[in-house]
Amino acid sequence: MISPKKTVSVVLWTAFILGFTIFLIVFNTTLDYPRPADTQSGNHYEKAQVTKIVSDTLAPDPDFPEIQIGIQELELKILTGEQKGKPILAKNFVGRVDNKPAKVGTKMIVSSYDGFVSAMVVNYSREFPIYILALLFFGLVIFFGRKKGLKSIFSLVFSLISIVFLFIPMLIRGVNPVTASIVVVILSTAVTLLSLNGWCKKTIVAGISCIACTFGAGAIAMIIGAITHISTYTTPEAEHMIFIAQSTSLKLHDILFAGIIIAASGAMMDTTMSIASALWEMLEINPKLTGKQLFTSGMNIGRDVMGTMTNTLILAFTGSSINALMMIFMYDMPYMQTVNLELLIVEIIKGLSGSIAVVLAIPVTALLCAKFYGQGGNKMQGRRIAKH
Repeated sequence: MISPKKTVSVVLWTAFILGFTIFLIVFNTTLDYPRPADTQSGNHYEKAQVTKIVSDTLAPDPDFPEIQIGIQELELKILTGEQKGKPILAKNFVGRVDNKPAKVGTKMIVSSYDGFVSAMVVNYSREFPIYILALLFFGLVIFFGRKKGLKSIFSLVFSLISIVFLFIPMLIRGVNPVTASIVVVILSTAVTLLSLNGWCKKTIVAGISCIACTFGAGAIAMIIGAITHISTYTTPEAEHMIFIAQSTSLKLHDILFAGIIIAASGAMMDTTMSIASALWEMLEINPKLTGKQLFTSGMNIGRDVMGTMTNTLILAFTGSSINALMMIFMYDMPYMQTVNLELLIVEIIKGLSGSIAVVLAIPVTALLCAKFYGQGGNKMQGRRIAKH
């Protein structure tokens, strides 16, 4: 028999998801904006499979013999859309950078502006392996996580939907990027922690710590960004973003810092929940622990978390900039030029602001656990707000 509390929880979650879905549908269908000035119009894209190689001039690159360059004329059969089944001819220009040689059976993406009377190969069709990878991920999470795994997937999907269908439309409507990121982080953190653990003290502690320290990361990034004259305009995507901003109400300057806030929230959630959950379990085993003992234990646990989490953040941002680091190394840029390079400064701000926030999350979470968990110093009265 389902308990009354469980029934109330199901009703509340159902009402929230239904209301949020309706809101997103209305919010996005009423979003009206002109496309960027450099948007290509009239082109149609479909998936096609190579049935015959009509001509082929591919040859090893003189400097990089492991790749081939040249031009292929391909016969393909369209696999999607209104033209499905139609045989077409398409040129495939294979260069050093845009290297996509084809053979019979290869599935490609083709484009045309005249109803596929003429066509050009754009790229490989890559979505199927991505779907398989996603299914493998979901399967492993559900297999090992069981009920918690399902909740984790729900939280992940909710966060992604919030970013795509709430955060981005808010930016297009002219909402300040930092404000929009704050809304998404609070919403995502609340839904993730509540779905995983229910309404209980460790959820409250982890949620407060996560949100506070995530905003701390954003504040640090904005302050250092202002001092170093770094903004969205100094990022590699700035040119494309300017085209978008010219035709919308997008406030371009602070998008970089909004992204840092959203990126930091994941690490904050991991750190704060790890500490809050561990201290909760300790109190379950020994209800006589005092607030001071909980704080000390939280700091000890946090030091281990800090060592791995800060390393994870730095390596993540470094890994995303590996091409730039390779160029800096190979071109032997002077230190004075390297240390002031905009691309490098942006990644340093991202990595260090997030890492500082992770470090600060440890004492904040430990202190909140000591205050919230330790009732009167050594009692366990009222430990749960609700059974989780």
